[in-house]
Amino acid sequence: MTPPRTHTINAGGFTTRYWESTPPGQPEGTVVLVHDGAFGGDAIGSWSRVMPLLAQHYRVLAPDLLGYGDTDKVVYLDRSPYSFRTAHLAAFCAALDVDAAHFAGQSFGGSLLLRALATPTPALPALSAVSICGTGGPWRSTKGTTELGRFDGTEEDVRRLVALMTDEYPGFDDTVKMRYANTRKPGHVQACMAPRLQHPTLPKPGPDTWPAPLRDTTVPILVVEATRDDLLEPDWGRHLENLTPHVHVRRMDARHAPNLDQPEAVATLLHTFFSRGRTTP
Repeated sequence: MTPPRTHTINAGGFTTRYWESTPPGQPEGTVVLVHDGAFGGDAIGSWSRVMPLLAQHYRVLAPDLLGYGDTDKVVYLDRSPYSFRTAHLAAFCAALDVDAAHFAGQSFGGSLLLRALATPTPALPALSAVSICGTGGPWRSTKGTTELGRFDGTEEDVRRLVALMTDEYPGFDDTVKMRYANTRKPGHVQACMAPRLQHPTLPKPGPDTWPAPLRDTTVPILVVEATRDDLLEPDWGRHLENLTPHVHVRRMDARHAPNLDQPEAVATLLHTFFSRGRTTP
């Protein structure tokens, strides 16, 4: 299998690094992969083992989101961390003339997709979407909030973060080294920490109505709950079940990032869903 190739493009005025894998013959379509939001995250670190498997069937694109990898380290402090990255992802698709694609995201990337598609008129050109351990924001466990939200700047602490998300797997040490190198890129850690900055006296935002907005989606969506993921509340997927006929929930025997330690299972799941356009648990 040919390894993914890296490119740089201007998307919405931002320098954007992305990775691409293509099939040997005519692709069945395009897949856009969206990475997690943990310290050190980027596209290739999240999807390097899944991309070649999906590329047996699809043209696969995996961009670094704003603030991550080798994309511009830009954040907006007056809007949600999802909204401006959704606009950037839409601009990325437009820059590559992608007018229809399947999308898959893990953790923050999955939440971004759910939020972006929770409208009758989504900005993303989505034929279907899969969110792996991405809830749309809520239902994080105490462990998920406290342990993923801290970072002391060392490679050993990156190892701790990766160990929170996965079982041991071949390439674990390489993932740690790659993610640690990303944390050393100017602006990355600040971009990760930006959503936690709060005015000392202004009140926090009011209650979120999520997941009610997801009832408005017109896109087939598969939400994957990992049954051994202790970074999220147990059985959080029940909040999304029966919300709308367009959203389905499936349980998977995994921890928070099966794209890292179970790439074959994830690639099979994605291909099956994308091929059918919908699935059932």
